[in-house]
Amino acid sequence: MHNLTGVNFMPFVGEKYYNSRYGVRVLVLGESHYGADEDSGPDFTQKVVEDCAYVPGFAFFSKLTNVLRGRTDWPTDEERYETWQHVAFYNFVQEFAGEESRIQPTEAMWRAAQAPFLNVVRELEPDVILVLGSRLWNNVDELPPTLPVEWCSITHPSGGMAYVPSIHALGESLGKAGGLL
Repeated sequence: MHNLTGVNFMPFVGEKYYNSRYGVRVLVLGESHYGADEDSGPDFTQKVVEDCAYVPGFAFFSKLTNVLRGRTDWPTDEERYETWQHVAFYNFVQEFAGEESRIQPTEAMWRAAQAPFLNVVRELEPDVILVLGSRLWNNVDELPPTLPVEWCSITHPSGGMAYVPSIHALGESLGKAGGLL
């Protein structure tokens, strides 16, 4: 990837992102990372996905995997891995929100994240952006008309997300973008 000015945590991009099973490109947009600065590096997001999305035990990733699969049954490790190969994942805030979860990003963090996000969208050219949580939804600026995208917002997987409305919302957005769940 190139021309990603301001991006401290490079997005995870699945091997099949550009030729996904959905028939369109799907960018999953998370809010922020938590941790200590010594843990960071440009590949931090990629390592988190690889360490947490492919195996059971991480509720956030297990729930999100099921939404992306359009199913609620327990996925095999192969299904988990395969699901994540068809999407990209990027955390909007480009610095640690805090050392532990449930810490809200500051106004300055939200503002500083807008330009790097725009660069990521220009680079990845998603057709659908799946926004995780209302707080993030309320803090992302609209994209310029030159970057047409179908937006989809669901309740955050760690915040009481229900499968049926989330899967329906993603399926609807994929359909509007010319894809299928």
